[in-house]
Amino acid sequence: MSALMEIRALRPEDRRDAFRSGQPDIDEFFWRYAGQNQFRHHIGVTYVGLAQDTPVAYFTVAAAQARRTALPPETADRLPAYPVPVLRLARLGVDATSQGTGLGTVMLHALMAIAVEMRARVGCVGILVDSKPETVAFYEERGFRRTPVTSRIAGAGAPPGRLFADLRHLWSAGDPARVDQGPELAFAAEFRRRARELGLTPEQMAAAVDALTRSAP
Repeated sequence: MSALMEIRALRPEDRRDAFRSGQPDIDEFFWRYAGQNQFRHHIGVTYVGLAQDTPVAYFTVAAAQARRTALPPETADRLPAYPVPVLRLARLGVDATSQGTGLGTVMLHALMAIAVEMRARVGCVGILVDSKPETVAFYEERGFRRTPVTSRIAGAGAPPGRLFADLRHLWSAGDPARVDQGPELAFAAEFRRRARELGLTPEQMAAAVDALTRSAP
């Protein structure tokens, strides 16, 4: 895989037709719906990981809300009874040529930075994702917890699970980094700026996230 040079919001001119993750629903969404959802309907934003100006990974996010009864007990116990703001991860895909390189984790780190910035600007308690059975372990290894809710989205085989990551912690390389205090906006901005400036490899970007979160006051 070519070194990942940038993670940024999708642009209309970005070429999407060559992206192949091996998952038809992930590919079709990126080809057909990511652009119209972002530029026409304004119901979600897709972020792309670029290598030599070519998208090799993407994720799509949208603002959402959740009742505490739909969240893991350790989160629900501290929240009010009314719905609370969350960031929903709608899609996450990595091109087949870049799979197995850690790029999925790098994209998840970028997603976490967006959620932290959302928390500082408008409020956000965590990240929700409807996961296919085969990807549940990927999210759980990175700090997501199962919720009492089974997703209504159909998946191959068993129904996908709904998972949640509490923003009281950022899971980075398997270790929780506290973000209860400190300049979240500065963290998110610094992460994106340094990644673009240095052209970091996935491994170096993961290490950078560790360093940024651990250095927050």
